[in-house]
Amino acid sequence: MTLDPVLIVPAVGGVLALVALLVWRLPRRWRVRRRLRGLTRQLDSFDPDERARAGAAVVELGLTRHTANVLTHSLAREEDRRVRFGVALAVVRKSEGSRRRRVRRLRKWAVEELGEHEHPVHQGLEWKWTRIVWQATAPQS
Repeated sequence: MTLDPVLIVPAVGGVLALVALLVWRLPRRWRVRRRLRGLTRQLDSFDPDERARAGAAVVELGLTRHTANVLTHSLAREEDRRVRFGVALAVVRKSEGSRRRRVRRLRKWAVEELGEHEHPVHQGLEWKWTRIVWQATAPQS
């Protein structure tokens, strides 16, 4: 039985493409996971400023299903309003579209949290169709 080069070339090309994809994606994923583990430890700190910085840093890694789980778990037991406000503000600022249910719930929580604080900067914040929309307030004269 002879091997036909017409079949071998696409198979080798496919294997090389798969290896290139793994070499390209896996190191970044490992770095993000390692950074997220460190930030998770900082979210358990006694210092509220460190917890707020860690929450904002988790949001800067990107709002994915995994980071949303980490933040939701941490915020469920968070009692300091300043930390909750800082994380909510970071979530609202990093408002790219996502169809993940956990991310949408985290964004909805962030909008509600900012609404509870009644800060004048955030009065125009509304929740519409799974998107966060900033509305400009009328100029005061």
